[in-house]
Amino acid sequence: MKKWYMMFLVLLLAALPVSGMAQETPQLLSGVYESIAEGLNQGVQLAQSAMEKELTLLIQTDSERLEEGSTALLTVTAGNPLPYETGVRFTIRLPGHAVMNGDAVWEAVLPAAQYNEETGRLEPSQTVIEREISLPAGGESASGEIECEMAMGTRFYRAGTPVQLCVPVISVRAYADGTQEGRLNPGDAFAYRLEIVNSGDAPKDVPIDMLLPETAQIAGALPEGFVLEGRNVRGWVHVPAMEGDVPAEAGAVLPMMIAQDALAGDDDAQRLIAPVLHVDGADVAAPRVQVCGAKISARLMAGAESLETGEETTLSVVVVNSGLAEADVRLSCVLPKGLTLAGDAQSEEDEEDEEAVVPVPQGDDQLPGAGEAVPAEDAPAVGVMTQENRTLVFNLHMDAARRTKDGVVAATRVLEIPVKAQIAQGRMTQQMLGASLAWSVDEEQAQLAEAVALSVTPQTVLGLTRADWNGVFWAGVMLLVTLICLYAAVKKDKRAEDYCFE
Repeated sequence: MKKWYMMFLVLLLAALPVSGMAQETPQLLSGVYESIAEGLNQGVQLAQSAMEKELTLLIQTDSERLEEGSTALLTVTAGNPLPYETGVRFTIRLPGHAVMNGDAVWEAVLPAAQYNEETGRLEPSQTVIEREISLPAGGESASGEIECEMAMGTRFYRAGTPVQLCVPVISVRAYADGTQEGRLNPGDAFAYRLEIVNSGDAPKDVPIDMLLPETAQIAGALPEGFVLEGRNVRGWVHVPAMEGDVPAEAGAVLPMMIAQDALAGDDDAQRLIAPVLHVDGADVAAPRVQVCGAKISARLMAGAESLETGEETTLSVVVVNSGLAEADVRLSCVLPKGLTLAGDAQSEEDEEDEEAVVPVPQGDDQLPGAGEAVPAEDAPAVGVMTQENRTLVFNLHMDAARRTKDGVVAATRVLEIPVKAQIAQGRMTQQMLGASLAWSVDEEQAQLAEAVALSVTPQTVLGLTRADWNGVFWAGVMLLVTLICLYAAVKKDKRAEDYCFE
C-alpha cells in the first residue's frame, strides 16, 4: 500500500506544473483523477485477490530412509501470499524414536508477499526452515510420517512426508572351536569364533571387546579391524542389512592358545576359563573351556616285608592318572644293594663291574583296590637298570581318566618287578633294605613316592643260619679233636703203669 501512495504523490507532483501551464485546467485535472482512481481500483483488486489466497506449507527430507546412526536433512517451506507480515507457530512431530537437533515447536514471522513490476502481481514470500534429524540406537524398524503443523491464529495448516525408520537387529553367538567336548590341555591351540547376524533393515559396524582369560593368549594374526591392547582384543565387524527376508551374517575368528603353565599350582589339574565378551555394548555369554591336565600319582609296594637270601618277591609299581588329560610318565625305581632282578645271572660282584640291561617287567592292568582299570596301550614299557645308581627307568603313556555317570574313573597301570634277595659274601647278618620310586610328567620336576623297606636275612636250616652251622661244625671239630687228644693221653698213662717195674 505504501508503494501505491508514493506513486500517487509522484504523479500529482508531475501533473501540477503541467496543469499550471495548460490552458484547459479542468480537463487536465479530470484526467488525473481518472488515472488515480483507476490505479487505486487496480491496487484494491490486487490486494483483495491476495487476501483470498491461503498460506502454503511443504515438508520434505533428502532421503526417505533414516538408518540408525545416520542423519537426514528435514526442510520446511512456508509460503505467505498476503501483502503483510504474518506470525505463525510451527510444530513438528517425528515418528518412532527419531530425534531432531532443534526445537520441535517454535514461532516465526513470515515476510509479506512482494509485488512483481513485470507481471504486476504479488508473489508469495518463501520461508525455509531446515532441521537435522537422526535415529539413535535402540527401538525397532518402522514406517512412519513426519508431520508439520503451522498455526495462524485459529487457522491450521498441516503437511507430512513419509519416512522409513531402518534399525539393525543384531544377534551374536560365540563358539570355541578346536576343543574336545569343551576340554583342552595346556599348550593346545583353539579359536573363539563370533557369529553375528543382522535381521534388521540397516547395516551396522558392530564393536567387539573381549577380555582374555589369564591362561589364554593370542596365537596368530588377528582379523582385519582388530587390535590387541594388553589382554583386551578390540575391533569391529561390518554387518550389512538383510536382503528381503534373508538375514545378513558376518563374523570373526580369534586364534588362541592355552598357556603351558595354565595349571601351575592347581591341585585339581583342571580349571574353567571364559573370556569377558562385549558385543555392540551388551554382554555376550562366551563359551567356557575346561583346561585339563594329567594328575599322576605313583606308589611302590612290596609283596613281602622280609626275605631270606635267595628268596624272590615282587615289587609292584602302581601308576594312577586321575586327570582328564593323557600324559607320558617317566618312572625311576632304585633298587638297593641286596636286591637284584629275579632271573639275573649276575652276582653282586659282577653288578659292580658292568652295566646291566634287564628285560622289561610285565604289566598287570587289574589291581585289587585301585578301582576299575583302564586298558593300557599294547606298546611295552622300556626298562633299563644302570650299574651307576641301580635304577630301573620306565617310560609309560598314561591314558586320561574317563567320565562316567558315576563320576571320574582314573586310568590305572601296574608294573610288576620280580626281585631276589642277595647278601654279599662276608655279610652274614640281617639287613634292612629300602627301594625308592620317583616319577615325572613331561618336563616337570620329579616327585618321590614313599619308600619300601625290606628285611633280608641269611638262609636258615633248622632255625640256624649258615654262619651258625659253620660255627657248630667247627665247634664240633674242635670238640672231637679235644676228645681224641684226651683219650690218647689217658691211654698212654695206663700203658706206663702196666710196664712199671718196682
